[in-house]
Amino acid sequence: MIVLGIEGTAHTISCGIVDDSSVLANVSSMYRPTVGGIHPREAASHHFENAIDIIKGALNKAGIRLKDVDLIGFSRGPGLGPSLRVTATAARALSLKSHKPIIGVNHPLGHIEISRKLSGALDPITLYVSGGNTQVIAHRQGRYRVFGETMDIGIGNLFDKFARKVGIPFPGGPKIEKLAEKGKKMLKLPYSVRGMDTSFSGILTAAYGLIEKGETLEDVSLSIQETTFSMLVEVLERGMHYLNKNEIILTGGVARNKRLREMVKELGEQTGSNYYLTDPEFCMDNGAMIAQAAMMLYKHGFRNTIQETRVDQRCRIDEVSVPWISESNGIREHNMGAEAIITHSTFYGRESIVKKRVVKTYRYKSLDSMIRNERNRNEYSLLTKLMHLGIKVPLVYDVDIYSSSITMQRIVGPSLKEYLHRERDSSVVVRLAEIVKRMHLNDVSHGDLTTGNVMISEDTGDLYIIDPSMGRFPAEPLQIAHDVFLLLNSFRNAHPDLPDLGEIFMKHYAADNGIYKVVLENLRSIKRRRRYV
Repeated sequence: MIVLGIEGTAHTISCGIVDDSSVLANVSSMYRPTVGGIHPREAASHHFENAIDIIKGALNKAGIRLKDVDLIGFSRGPGLGPSLRVTATAARALSLKSHKPIIGVNHPLGHIEISRKLSGALDPITLYVSGGNTQVIAHRQGRYRVFGETMDIGIGNLFDKFARKVGIPFPGGPKIEKLAEKGKKMLKLPYSVRGMDTSFSGILTAAYGLIEKGETLEDVSLSIQETTFSMLVEVLERGMHYLNKNEIILTGGVARNKRLREMVKELGEQTGSNYYLTDPEFCMDNGAMIAQAAMMLYKHGFRNTIQETRVDQRCRIDEVSVPWISESNGIREHNMGAEAIITHSTFYGRESIVKKRVVKTYRYKSLDSMIRNERNRNEYSLLTKLMHLGIKVPLVYDVDIYSSSITMQRIVGPSLKEYLHRERDSSVVVRLAEIVKRMHLNDVSHGDLTTGNVMISEDTGDLYIIDPSMGRFPAEPLQIAHDVFLLLNSFRNAHPDLPDLGEIFMKHYAADNGIYKVVLENLRSIKRRRRYV
C-alpha cells in the first residue's frame, strides 16, 4: 500500500509518501517569520504558495505518479486554523482528482506512528515535545491516552517566547541549545511538576528576571534547558513505572535537542528500557508521519467521506481509536519506583521499608541534590501532618537528610491501581473520596494523587495515602484542585474499563464539603488552561 500524507498544522508544509515497509519520500518547506513568532495567516499563505511544489517534489523523489497512490492522508488537527484549512483543501483536491480515499489524521498520532515505524517499538510510552505540545502518552485499552502534559505553554513555546524577549530570531530552540553549550553556571528556576503534568510559564517569567539582573544569556539558557529537560525526563520516568512500560519514544520538534536526547538515553540505560530517539528529520512536523498514521487507520477500517474532512483545531489524541496496539507490560523491579529504591528492613523489631531517593545522573548535580532533599523533607512533613488528621499513612520511624532516605512502616497489600484492575470494585472509591475531602478541608494537597499512590492494607482493608512528597501545606486552592484533576485523570486513563470511578468520587467528595465550589471553579480553570493538543 502506498500512502501520500500532507502535514500543515503550524509553520511547516510537508508531503511524505510511505509504503508498508519504508518512507519513500519526505519533502518540506518551513515558514520563518521575519519578526516575532508564527503569524497564522502568513503561515497559511506560505503553505498555499508551496503546497503544489512540495507535493510534486515528494512524488518525484518517490519515483511514482499520483495514480500509484492508494490513499491520501492530511493533518486534521490540532493546529493553527488557517494552516490546517490550506492542508485539508490540498488533500481534498488530490483525493477528488485521483479518485483515491482520504483520511484526516490527528497530528500527535502521526508523530508516534512514524516513530514506531522507524524504531520497531510495539507498545511504548512516548515523550512528545514540540512548540505547542508537551505530553506523556501511552496506549491503554484501545487508544493512546495522555497521562501528563503541560498545564500552560508547550516546551517549544517556552523557548520561542524567551528567544523573542532576548532578540533571538524564530525558531528559538536551536539557538538556545547552542548558547546553553557555553553556559557555566546553573541558576535557580522554578521546578514545576505535579504528578506527570508540567508547567513552564513560571520558568519563563523567572528567566526574564535573571536576564534583567545581569546574568549571561549563556547561563540562563543552560539553566532553562537543564531545569525543563529534568522535569520532562522525570515525568517520563514516573509514567514508565506507573504503567510498567519498558519501551520509550522521544519525538516532536524539541526532541532534536542533543541534551534532551542524552538525558532520555541515560534514563533508558539506567532503567534497562528500550529507548528510541526519533531520527531528527522525523522529529519535525513532516508528511511521512501523516501518511503512516493514515495507513494504520485505513488498514483498521477507518474511512472518511469528503464531507467528514473538516479540520479540528482542538482535536486530541485521546479521542482517536487505536486498535492496532497490543498492550504489553514491562517487567520492572517491584522495589524500585521513579524516584526511589525501596528495601525491606526492620526498625527495632518492626517490619519497615527504607525508601532512598536515588541520584538521577541525567539531572544537573546541584539541581538533583536540591530536589531529592526537598522532597525527602516534604514527604516526612506531610506524612506527619496527615497522620495527625487521622488519615492512614505509613508511620515514619527515621529520616536521614544526608542520604535522602526515610525509614517507615511497611504496608502489605496492593496499590489501589492493582486492586481496581484485579477486583473491579468501585466501592473503594467512596472511602477514598472521604479521605481526600478530609485532607483538602485541612489545607493539605498531595501533589501526585493517582491510584498508584494509594495502598490497601492486606490485613485491615484500610486505605493508606503514600508519597505526598510533591504536596503542600498550607495548600492553595489551585493545588488542591490539581489533586482532584490528577486523580480523575488517573481514573479515566488507567482504568477506562471502570468509567464510573470519577463520577462516584466526585459525588462523595462534594457531599458536606465546604470548599467544593472553590475546588470546582479551580478545576474548571485547570481544564481551560490545559493545552488543546
